[in-house]
Amino acid sequence: MKKYLFIISIFSLILGSCKSDTKTSDSDQKFVEAKSISELNTVLGEFIYSDSVAVFKKKEIIYGVVMNSRAKDLIAQVKEINSDPFASFDVTLKVDVRENPVKDAWPQVIDIQNIINVKPSQNDDGLRLDK
Repeated sequence: MKKYLFIISIFSLILGSCKSDTKTSDSDQKFVEAKSISELNTVLGEFIYSDSVAVFKKKEIIYGVVMNSRAKDLIAQVKEINSDPFASFDVTLKVDVRENPVKDAWPQVIDIQNIINVKPSQNDDGLRLDK
């Protein structure tokens, strides 16, 4: 009789632990979603564009820019300020920084998610190619 009681209690523990694993995975899923939303970085730096290519400089690091609709919106905004294709602009952006899948290019790229602020650069020769 004790053997049967022991087997039933072990079986109950196994079923109980399986049920709680499902709840844990749901909460883990919500945590991962919240973490991915909070992974967006607010960055301040210099933005420069030319034709279909754009770069972003933050201190000593230069990133390539993913040319999506937000990047095109940013280019349209900076063209209104200064149409010179080599002018640089001080921008504040919400971005997703990731590794660049393209070889022989900038090691990291930014994917612009939100444009916060755009103004002419105070030090306009920061990213100039023709000083």
